[in-house]
Amino acid sequence: MNISANFHDYEFWCKCGQCNHLLILHPGYIESLQGVREELGLVMTPTSGCRCRAYNNLPPELGGVGGHPRSLHICDHPAHVGKGQQGALATDFAAVDGNYRGKLFFVLWKHGFSIGWNAKRGFLHADRRDWLGMSQTTFDY
Repeated sequence: MNISANFHDYEFWCKCGQCNHLLILHPGYIESLQGVREELGLVMTPTSGCRCRAYNNLPPELGGVGGHPRSLHICDHPAHVGKGQQGALATDFAAVDGNYRGKLFFVLWKHGFSIGWNAKRGFLHADRRDWLGMSQTTFDY
């Protein structure tokens, strides 16, 4: 099912296989991503959206993500509820080509997203930590 003009629900489901495709996005988050997509004018392919806390915290060697315990991907028990988090506020996007990665980085930043990147693994992480009162930032993995 489409959740915006260019994004489908299944692209943001938790991939653990245990939580029945959990999908809880913070209010306004998908609209913010849609604005980026429209300005970018190119396909954006999510590789990780919502995560249940168990999947996020489980190490990769045990079938999980091994994500940060306060990850903005976590949607069932957000770590920043005291700051207003009501669902996932982060998505990783495939970005295997340097030219595409640069364009996506530019538009995400312009729209207020914080950005993490890992060129070797071919993705950009985008989150809206600013909605929780945290500073916009960039980082690498």
